[in-house]
This record gives sequence, C-alpha cells and structure tokens, in this order.
Amino acid sequence: MRTLLTALLLAITLPVAAQTIVFENVRLINPDNDRIGEPTRLAVKDGFIVAADSIGEPDIRIDQEGLLMAGLAEMHAHVPPMRLGEQQVHDTLFLYLAHGITTIRGMLGETGHLVLRQQLANGEIAGPRLITSGPSFNGNSVSSPDAARAMVRAQAEAGYDLLKLHPGLWPAAFHAIAETADALGIDYSGHISTAVGLDRTLASNQGSIDHLDGYGQKLVPEDHPLFGTEPGLFAVNLVDGMDESLIPELARRTAEAGIANVPTQSLIENWAVGDIDALMNREQMRWIPPETARQWRERAEQIRQQYPGDAGQRFVDIRRQLIGALHEAGALILLGADAPQILQVPGDAIHHELEIYVASGLSPAEALATGTTHIARYLNQPAHGCLEAGCVADLVLLEANPLDDIRNTRTIQGVMRAGEWFDRERLDSELDAIAERASGNDGQ
Repeated sequence: MRTLLTALLLAITLPVAAQTIVFENVRLINPDNDRIGEPTRLAVKDGFIVAADSIGEPDIRIDQEGLLMAGLAEMHAHVPPMRLGEQQVHDTLFLYLAHGITTIRGMLGETGHLVLRQQLANGEIAGPRLITSGPSFNGNSVSSPDAARAMVRAQAEAGYDLLKLHPGLWPAAFHAIAETADALGIDYSGHISTAVGLDRTLASNQGSIDHLDGYGQKLVPEDHPLFGTEPGLFAVNLVDGMDESLIPELARRTAEAGIANVPTQSLIENWAVGDIDALMNREQMRWIPPETARQWRERAEQIRQQYPGDAGQRFVDIRRQLIGALHEAGALILLGADAPQILQVPGDAIHHELEIYVASGLSPAEALATGTTHIARYLNQPAHGCLEAGCVADLVLLEANPLDDIRNTRTIQGVMRAGEWFDRERLDSELDAIAERASGNDGQ
C-alpha cells in the first residue's frame, strides 16, 4: 500500500547533530520480542545510531542507567493553524516532544505546515518529525468528482504527505479521490463518510481508518430498527443496536484488506465516561490556556448529553472489544490520540491511549509497537522505530520498564530527536515556560 513516492515524500532531511553522544549502561527495549536487553552502550553521531566502537571519547556521555526505547509516534495529531501565532504552534510541538513523541502525523494541514515541516527537519524548531496532510476532503471542500481529482493533484504537487478525509463525501467523490491518489502514489486516510461506508473503504487502498469510524454502522444488523438511521458522532446513536458478535468478522476483513486503524480511543473515553471535573483539574492542564480549557469543558458537557444512561459505557466497551479483535486478527493498529482536541492535552494523551490499548487486550509490548515498529512498517521507513546502528536517533530514556507496566512510559528522563538531546532539566524548563505563557503570566 505504501509506495516508493510516499516513502520519498516522508524521508525529509534530518537535522545534523553537532556532537557525538554515548549512552552508558542503558537497557534497550524491544517491543517486538517483549524483552529488554542487558546493560549496554549506545552511540549516536550525526543524528543516527552508530556502532558503539566507532566512537572514541564522545562529546556528551549520558550514564543514568535507564531504559531506552524508540521515540513514539502520534498518528492523529493536530498542529495549530499558523494564524494563531508561531508561539502557540511551537509550544504544541514541544509538548509532543517532551512526552517522548518524536513523530507526529498532522491530520489537518495547511500551506504553512509545509514550511514548518522543513524547519523541524532542519532542527530550527524543537519538536517532533512532522508528517502532514493537506486541507481536508469533505462535503464542503469537494463539490464534484472532477473537483476532487483536481484537489488530489494539487495537494500531491504541493508536497503534502497524505490526504485527509473528513465526513460528507459520497461514493463518486470518494472513488475519484481514491483513484487519483492511487495513481499519484499518495496516501489518503481519516474518517469514513456515512454515504461511503466501511465496505467501500475496505475495498480501497485507504491507508488508515481513524477513530474506528464506520464500524459502528456495520455492527447494527439489517433487521434492527436502528439500521440505516442517523449514526451520530462516531455512531453513538446506534449503540443500542450494535451486535458485538459481528466484531470478529469485521476485524478479519480489516486485516485482509491491509488497512490500518488509528483508534483515538482516549478521546472518546474522555467524552463518554471520563470524570470531566477530574480531567479539567489535571496538572497537565496547566499547559492549556484558560479560555481553551473553558471551551473544552463546555463542548465535553454538550457531547455528554448525547450519551443517555449507560450508553457511554457500552459505547466504550464495544470500541475496546473492537480494538482487541483488530489486534487479534492481525490488523495494524497505529498509536494516535487526536490531540489537541477536547480534553486531549498534546503528548499526555498518547500515554492514556497506550493504557487503553493494554486494557483492550494488548500486552504492554504490543501497545508500544503501535507507536514504534508499527509506524515504521506502515510508512515503509525501516530506519525509524528501531535501536540499531543505522536507525535514526529518535529515543526516549525511561526510568522504569514499560513492559512491566505501560504507565512507565511516563517516567521520561530525557528525549532525543535525531541526535539532539533534551534532558529532564531542559524539558522541565521549557514546560514551565509553556505553562507561564498559557496562564498569561509570561511577562510579555
């Protein structure tokens, strides 16, 4: 599904590290075999991991006896529009990085994000590697199949990495997008429009289905009164008609189609069953401006009204069953939390998402793979998500072992992005500055 052109578009220039760095006495985390290695030496030069014996005395030596894992990816991220100001954009990017996320896939891009992508690649801005879509394809932006084809060509030629699908498309428009994108070798991913449906999507070369969109409708049997009715937000209106016994077959078909899923389950769980007061009072909310926080609360409470009685919990339970079944069937799951959206703090939300995957039946190692080795496989970029000589030096140094408890992904001692080292002191200093700016007390 991934083409050579797609791989080339994503293989943007790495920043060149000015120094050689050696990690001493670290244990390497391998999610593919569910193991951590014995204490070892890992060397980095020019943004890549190199053979340890190829470096003499390094410029920087890090000896903290921690555990190293490959940097995580957030495959359904949102980069703020540039019109909101560079500082807000840069702060959001740093929040991802400070939480161990070294790659993000921006799912609502714009022209300014193409420039931003290169600035991040050059190391001019501290933040993760950016893979960006263009403006979304939806019922308002696409007026006809011919317009859809023209839009695909324009975004491919502009240099976007993928096309973002939003609701409101119809079969002829979806076919035009898919046909043109396939011919040009550019990925198209995101939502499943109600009129398009899961069947057409599984028959296409769509890269990923985000939010588990489209599955809820297929879980309602044709003889149920709710079949064919308005699905609502991610099909929550249909929850009373969903038949969980249909999940395994949908999972099998997804695996057979080779289409990945980005669940963003933490977003839905916060909306549906989360303690809104507790979520609003989290320490991590200090990075969110008060007005944004107020809007989040207001919107979350509005959405909560769409989940009468125990519908919210049943919706969450069914979606968790689907995540587990997709994994069991061998369908590719990619880590993504849809931050910063309502109640989703950039960076922090990914760690909640990992906990949910484990609660849905994945082992901690399998959950880690959704944000590391699965990403490399999906993007056809074997130099990412790995800890061997020749791999890009996107690393996270942890204090505790996430294979024992997935919550240990939060015990970050430092982050490396393509050879640039951000120790805990540097991370905390910038996080404090972001909190000050969010509160309006930065002295400006």
